[in-house]
Amino acid sequence: MPVKFILLCLIALPTVVIADAGDGQFMGYELGTNYPSVPENTEITTTGNLLIKAQNPVKPADVGRVSLVTTPGSRTIGYIAAVSWYATEGEAREIGRHYVELLRAIYPDWSFGREAMDASMRIIEVNLDKSPYNLQVRLVRDEHDGRSMWRFSMGLGWQVDSREWRAWQDQAATEQIAAKTTDHKQLMKKADVRGL
Repeated sequence: MPVKFILLCLIALPTVVIADAGDGQFMGYELGTNYPSVPENTEITTTGNLLIKAQNPVKPADVGRVSLVTTPGSRTIGYIAAVSWYATEGEAREIGRHYVELLRAIYPDWSFGREAMDASMRIIEVNLDKSPYNLQVRLVRDEHDGRSMWRFSMGLGWQVDSREWRAWQDQAATEQIAAKTTDHKQLMKKADVRGL
């Protein structure tokens, strides 16, 4: 009996621990699925979507935070980002190189490239693509905890103009319009509009 139990645990373990970006999974979440609730620290993006700090991510120890961009109503996940901050550019670049090499080893069949450079011609972004998904590694100067730091991020999303990306964008736009309509109705219901 103990041998069977151990074998069952070993068989089940990889499905729990190992995510596959090729299936839209990253940091314990999956693109296109719904986040269960709206935590208190949720922000609204400039486009009207939600930026949710993930409550139970599955992440490497050196990843500081995992955030999800979701639609405002159903909280359908459209982008998964893992972020860490570093005091120096050198530290951030070192961790960036580590993760680019690691992601290339994990996903050797993904197209590698599409680099972006800053004004000083230093690489600040690298992309790995396998339709319909995009893994992006990025490095930028950012404010964190009141200090100027270097932010390293890794993110999984859909390739721009893929069928999945367009469907998520359409869903987000529909939910944003519905939320604004509801907000306007509530405002009108509560407001004193005499003479307006």
